[in-house]
Amino acid sequence: MEQTLSLLTKAQGPTPFTKFNDLPPELRIKIWQYAMPDARTVVVSSPYSTQSQQQTPKSIDEALLQAPSNKKGEETWQSSTQIPTLLHVNAEARHEALKHYKLSLGVGSTQPRIYVDFTRDAIFFGNAELKPECSSLWASTQDLYQVERLALVPEGAWRVLRWKKVDLNSLQKMIFVHGTEKVKKLGPLPELVEDAPLEVETKLEEQILHMDVAQATFSQSCILDPMKKRMQAAREELETLMMVLPTQWEKEPAVSTAVFR
Repeated sequence: MEQTLSLLTKAQGPTPFTKFNDLPPELRIKIWQYAMPDARTVVVSSPYSTQSQQQTPKSIDEALLQAPSNKKGEETWQSSTQIPTLLHVNAEARHEALKHYKLSLGVGSTQPRIYVDFTRDAIFFGNAELKPECSSLWASTQDLYQVERLALVPEGAWRVLRWKKVDLNSLQKMIFVHGTEKVKKLGPLPELVEDAPLEVETKLEEQILHMDVAQATFSQSCILDPMKKRMQAAREELETLMMVLPTQWEKEPAVSTAVFR
């Protein structure tokens, strides 16, 4: 009995696998690919933010990417979002990870500092996208044409002025993030929770159909719950962008709303 309990106790604990390097290369590669991180929300911050707002670096990569530039005109976007772990494991894992992630969002000729997988990651600039001191950075940001998922704070007309100067032709989805003013600090792995768009839009359309057209706007503001109101505001902002930027997208991007958990 004691021997059985001892075996069970050992089985429950972590068991190191020391023969990994002896596995066939093709199997190791499959394991690295399986270990790729899920889609992330990459929080981008202004280079004018105070250094105290940055996360303490946990690796050489992070320390180098967070290091401030001392040269005027070399400011670029930064991020405290955790760098994909596979980039730190070994050369083989890093090689596989770099098939998905690359340093991106540099400003002008400045070295980019943020690892992004544009096919899966959502990019969130927060309020920095709209701050006057960041307007020149935004207009000179490289790789915006590759962004497919962009998380935004709802701001309406101010955004139009910025977006006239950038290329967002690959944009497939816009995620309007609410309640950011209540979030004091986002951690290295922020969790962005999206509302259920299909359910919200269906219910919203059903309510609008049963309203008197003349009173629709007033009535909607009274009866829609917060999630439905968020979707309605997102749709209105997208319509504004589409009117001002008629050739910005070949296909209208999908819209969703979300909050940080």
